[in-house]
Amino acid sequence: MSISKETAIDIALAYREIETAEGLLADINKAVERREVPDVRDAFGRLQGGFQLGVPTSDTSRTLFNVPWNLARPIIEAHIAAKKSLVGALNEKARVEIDQPA
Repeated sequence: MSISKETAIDIALAYREIETAEGLLADINKAVERREVPDVRDAFGRLQGGFQLGVPTSDTSRTLFNVPWNLARPIIEAHIAAKKSLVGALNEKARVEIDQPA
């Protein structure tokens, strides 16, 4: 048997989030250790002085700008931990799907 397309997509997206967050965290940690501003740029190539947190949807968007990098680190670490936990749960779901008869 095989796992469902939905489960496979969910696993892939969780791994992508982990990979992206770990890369960002590594960049932030390196810069902070050197007492530099992390070289994190927006889509237009502009250097960002802090982290953005938000829900960008139409007229009800809520965004916090320039959240200090030292506050971003625990948020990113918690996000990584949550996604790793999700991967574990999805792996169990995949095992159940594989064991189900067709």
